[in-house]
This record gives sequence, C-alpha cells and structure tokens, in this order.
Amino acid sequence: MRIMMTALALSLVAPAFAQTAVPVVTAPAMPDAARIAAAKPVIDRLWPLGTYRRLMDGTMSKMMDQMMSSMFDMKAADMVGGFDKSGQAAKELGDRSMGEVAAGKDPHFRERMKITIDVMMGEMIPLMEKMEPAIRESLTGVYAGKFDVRQLGEMNTFFATPTGAAYADQAMLMMMDPEVMKSIQGFAPELMRAMPGIMTKMEAATKHLPPPPKEKPSQD
Repeated sequence: MRIMMTALALSLVAPAFAQTAVPVVTAPAMPDAARIAAAKPVIDRLWPLGTYRRLMDGTMSKMMDQMMSSMFDMKAADMVGGFDKSGQAAKELGDRSMGEVAAGKDPHFRERMKITIDVMMGEMIPLMEKMEPAIRESLTGVYAGKFDVRQLGEMNTFFATPTGAAYADQAMLMMMDPEVMKSIQGFAPELMRAMPGIMTKMEAATKHLPPPPKEKPSQD
C-alpha cells in the first residue's frame, strides 16, 4: 500500500512540471544566434539556477504532505471499488479511510510515509540540480524558436520592471500553489475509479500480442 500511494502521489505531481509551455508562434526550426542571445536573459529571469531547489525543497514537500493527507482521508472502499468485482473487499473495508486501514496494519504508517517522502525529496534535489543547466539551455532554445528577437526583447523589458521581476520570480512556482494543487488532488479518486476501465482497455488493445516472456530464474 505504501508503494502504491507513493506512486500515485508522484503521478499527481507530474502536471506541476508541465508549466514551461508557451504560445505557439511560427519560427524557424533552428533558431539563429540573435534569437538565442535574446532568449538567454529571459530564461535567466524565468528559470535562474536554483529553481529546482526552490520547487522541491519547500513547496514540493508541503504539496506532497497535503496530497498524502488527502489520500489518507479517502474511503478505502472507493480506492478498491473498481477492482473489487464481487464487492466483498469493499464491504469488509466499510467506511474506514485509507489512513485507518493503513494504521491498522502499521501504527507508524503516516510517520513512515512522511520520512520516506522527505528522504526521496532530499535525494532528488541534487539530481535535479545536475539537470538544471541542460533544462535552461533547452528552454532557451524553445523560447528562441517560438518568439522572435522583438518579442523576446519586450519580455526582457517587462521582466526588468518591478512587476515583471515579481512575476518572473514566481512564474515557475505558481503551479505549486495550494489553490492549484487542490484541483490536482481532486484527480486522485477519479483516477482510482477509472483505473480498472483503463486497465481493461489496455488489455484489449494488447491482446493480439503474445504474452511477455517470463523471467528466467537467476542461476546465482
């Protein structure tokens, strides 16, 4: 159960990183040097080095805590309902929440989950920081490809104003705002209810394929 809930929480975090989308503008496939030069200060404003740490060191940790708390409060029967064709498991679970069921098996479940997530986040931060220069370079190319020199210059002029600087400072963090995350958290029960149907469709779509080969037992 711990692995399942951690995986579910991480699946809900993913939309928060889909925040670098920009309007589609006709642009050459290979941005020229002038566009690249104009895009660099824009990315310096929007994604300075250390952005991943800001995302994950405080905001992400709080969001994960809230998300896990929300899942603990969900009715366990709702989580297994789609997989429980006979209804017996849901009946046995009754009105107990996921947290109550988990605590019945492991009284330290909540603390164990929190420590697990905190350690995971702590380990992910340096890994993500290693990726950050490449992310910044990719974003520079994306902005240079989608916006021309004039548009990029106007962005940079705006970001140089107090209002623009305040916006740029928060632009990549706003998808992690508690108000936004409430909407994302509401997706969890819908996902669990839909999962049996999704799995059935996946099985139907792949039934023409031979079964995957079985792993051979280790000779060690």
